[in-house]
Amino acid sequence: MPSKAPVDQPALVIGKFDKALHDRSAFSCGFGPIDNFLKSSLSDQIKTGMVAAWMATAEGDPAVLGFYTLGALAVRANLGPGKWQRAGVPDIPVIYIRAVAVRSDMQGQGLGTALLIDAMTRCLGIADQMGAAAVVLDVLKDNQFEQRWCFYKGLGFIPLGDPDNPQRVYISMADIRATLG
Repeated sequence: MPSKAPVDQPALVIGKFDKALHDRSAFSCGFGPIDNFLKSSLSDQIKTGMVAAWMATAEGDPAVLGFYTLGALAVRANLGPGKWQRAGVPDIPVIYIRAVAVRSDMQGQGLGTALLIDAMTRCLGIADQMGAAAVVLDVLKDNQFEQRWCFYKGLGFIPLGDPDNPQRVYISMADIRATLG
């Protein structure tokens, strides 16, 4: 009995958000606040300079499969590694991943990893232009928290040590550079 030939998957495209090119209407990652952010708040936050966003789509299809956003943030120098504390400044510049999400039917297929690798590669370029010590994100607390925590830990993120936000994790630019080149 002949086996079925593998179906060619369209190429994944990750591009900067463009309202005219990216269809967000059917997106659902299973976490309501992120779905609402993408559909209702993202455009306003981009207009006001709060975030920049990148969308993942299949080549030739405008439906958003996943996305991430980046913004600037400063964290207290007494958090994180000792070298931040020895820097002699009160705050450390970092790049903040405000949101990263994958459409529910695409989860578990490597898209989240692809999005984070794209984000971290982009962050290296940003850090080379303006300086940033790390990439920081908050692991969302819901019924998938443990799975998310393990996912980010597997990519090299470690707890920042913020007593006000124990779900905040980071990965240093040095570690990203060592991993991604």
